[in-house]
Amino acid sequence: MTFNVRRPLPRYRRGDPDAWFDRLPAVQRVLREQRPAVTALQEVHPEQVHPLAAALGPGHLLLGGGREAGGGGEGCLLAVDTGRFEVLDWRQRWLSPTPEVPGSRWPGAPYPRTAVRADLADRRTGAVWRVVATHLDPWPERARLRAVGALQTEALDWAGPLLLLGDMNAPAGRSRTWDAVRAGGLRDALPPGAPGTFHRYRGPGPRVPRLDWILHGGPVRVLDARVLADRPRGRWPSDHFPVLARVEAVPGPPHDGGPAPGEGAGPRRPGRPG
Repeated sequence: MTFNVRRPLPRYRRGDPDAWFDRLPAVQRVLREQRPAVTALQEVHPEQVHPLAAALGPGHLLLGGGREAGGGGEGCLLAVDTGRFEVLDWRQRWLSPTPEVPGSRWPGAPYPRTAVRADLADRRTGAVWRVVATHLDPWPERARLRAVGALQTEALDWAGPLLLLGDMNAPAGRSRTWDAVRAGGLRDALPPGAPGTFHRYRGPGPRVPRLDWILHGGPVRVLDARVLADRPRGRWPSDHFPVLARVEAVPGPPHDGGPAPGEGAGPRRPGRPG
């Protein structure tokens, strides 16, 4: 799952559709009902971490932290069900010319942006996945395109099954950002014509853009994928709909132009989280 849970904004009072304390039960219900084994969560502030972890349930490990120089502020997190996956290695990097420097950004980018990368061993099948969670800038597009280049360093040198999850802040299928990511060999988990995700508390509609993506590369088969437009007890959980996909690693070469097995790097040894 990828899910922009929307940061809490104190200026909103109870009854406003954007009020975090009113939306929280709906967010928790979505996570409890779906129970994704791997979840990318965007716009997470420190006060949201505990209730999100509680909804995901015991055994989920939240990887990543705030994007600011001191490690605080908004974060893009990757939640992993450690009953299903062993975390072999993970790291957080800033999408900037100096990815090791907390709070760094590209010139002209409005905010620091991060990517959390994890190599996960499936306890059921033994397959080792690389999963990357991110959240790109809403503007300008050149900042997103530079971030895509940094993501390629984090993700695309991988021969095994690969997932890229996130709020890309660009419309799927009709943006230069989409074209740049797809040029790297990644494939869309959702079918053509899938509904949009950034609904701004107005619900589904033909003009809603699909900013939230699940992309896959390498030997991966998509079993099912959908945009989840649920409204628990009449409350929209966020201004974004989450995206869900059921995928499996398959033997042999990928079917749609991804990196061929044997190319690029293999699984890393377990290392210190970054």
